[in-house]
Amino acid sequence: LHLQKLMELLIADDHTLVSFFRKRITCSCLDKKHKEVKSIKKMGFCNNDNCPLPGRKVERSKMLCCTRCGDHYYCSRDCQKAAWSEHREECKIRAEKNAKFERIRDHVHDSV
Repeated sequence: LHLQKLMELLIADDHTLVSFFRKRITCSCLDKKHKEVKSIKKMGFCNNDNCPLPGRKVERSKMLCCTRCGDHYYCSRDCQKAAWSEHREECKIRAEKNAKFERIRDHVHDSV
């Protein structure tokens, strides 16, 4: 699982939790609960430690993803800019690992 997704499970709303487990449990036991909670907006959290939002929570559909590493999400461009000095080095490392993985994947795909 993606680290961001794991962190979101810690602060998750009912919709996020039910959807998460419903995808992983192959029975229909969560279908009724899913119908009850599907109208609740899914929430995520901003990776800026100084985000002004309460609990750093933001509706997931409105979040911005770091386009370089794809691993950090923010509530706004301002929060992304404010967190850049702390995120920069980790972002570089993750982006390099992602690029290496893609090169290996492409090489394997081309070999098949």
